[in-house]
Amino acid sequence: MRDQLDKIGWANGILVDTGKARLLFDPTPGRRLHAEWNIFITHAHSDHTYGFSTSAKKFSTFETLQIHQALRKREVKKVQTLRIGESVEIGDARVTALNAGHMLGSCQFDVETPKFRAIYTGDINCVDTLTTRAAEGKSCDYLIIEGTYGHPSYTFPRRNTMYADIIRWTMTEIKRKKVPTFQVYSSGKPQEVVRLFNVYTKVLVVCSPTIAHANEVYDRNGIKLEFLDSSTSEGRRALKNGDCVYVTTGHGDHLPHNASLAFATGWAIRQAYRSRAAFPLSSHADFEQLIEFVSHVNPRRVYIFTGYTDVLANQIETKLGIKAGPLPAMTQMKLPDFSQMST
Repeated sequence: MRDQLDKIGWANGILVDTGKARLLFDPTPGRRLHAEWNIFITHAHSDHTYGFSTSAKKFSTFETLQIHQALRKREVKKVQTLRIGESVEIGDARVTALNAGHMLGSCQFDVETPKFRAIYTGDINCVDTLTTRAAEGKSCDYLIIEGTYGHPSYTFPRRNTMYADIIRWTMTEIKRKKVPTFQVYSSGKPQEVVRLFNVYTKVLVVCSPTIAHANEVYDRNGIKLEFLDSSTSEGRRALKNGDCVYVTTGHGDHLPHNASLAFATGWAIRQAYRSRAAFPLSSHADFEQLIEFVSHVNPRRVYIFTGYTDVLANQIETKLGIKAGPLPAMTQMKLPDFSQMST
């Protein structure tokens, strides 16, 4: 099997050229996406969903599409949805959605061709949480993996330890007549935080409207969340009275006058935040999880995108003896052919 450096690379998204099909994963703004292209979207976080706004044929899980539409409040056309484990055939490729463990509906894409098998992880989380199951590892020739926390200094505490720390801080702040206020993204992390308080406490949870919309999608897909919307009279009353937790994006939302602020992010391992608590609760794999995942998959070669690409590549080669490096950029001369290809 020859090296696939000319078949896998970055072209405003992860481009995989199978020979008879060219597939673009999680495209980003910067290049016109033609209607005949095949776009794959791994999950509903906004830095991965640009493809939904294009006229191209799109593929995502059903849950990812639901969350995106709930947050954007508009219908997306030309989308084929997949369940985890389902496949679609394009040209000589069979593309299968695998669980990524990052948030509801998040997936990896397994691209199987007559010549090679490549897996693009998107963002992954390799441990179980209150709202997700750990990412699925599957053997392949080429693994395209994130390196967000791909530095040895990023090793997260056990999740139950972080849950206990969050609850302990929350109860202390409530006793101080404060409203513990978690500023997070609109989907993924906030639902885990809501579920945490639902499962382990009797504390009332109030969510900003945007997060409430995403919560409703989780609820429809079997992850029950108990909360009040802060835009309702009940939600406003709860925030005024206190004895509750507030979960918000922090973008344009009115904070309680007695809010005690907190972040839940993996960056808290190394970064200090002024005037607020910070808990290293992440929906990404940490360094040790990434190394273990690569070891389990045991690919011929690893391509790394985002984050600590060089550091993680060096660690993979040193610890596992597997060739690794940053995802290469595709040459400009290849892309015009891409736009003309019908699959």
